[in-house]
Amino acid sequence: MAERVTFHNKATIKVQAQIFTGRTLVGTCLVEPGETRILSADATPYDIFFRNGATGWEVARELNSKAKAFTLNQRQGRYSLT
Repeated sequence: MAERVTFHNKATIKVQAQIFTGRTLVGTCLVEPGETRILSADATPYDIFFRNGATGWEVARELNSKAKAFTLNQRQGRYSLT
């Protein structure tokens, strides 16, 4: 059964979230500032990457995660996951 992962984008940029199990992309979405989206992961643990939606640059990542929810925050040009 697929895991449901909630992503809250509190950054001021559009963010692409991507979930991988091993080298296989299993979930992706593009999230506007202030939006919340649900992604699915085949299983845990999984790797999740957050990229700037305009440039493709990685802004944050979490490897070997079992978390069910993430919030991307931005403060003074730096990004953090909670």
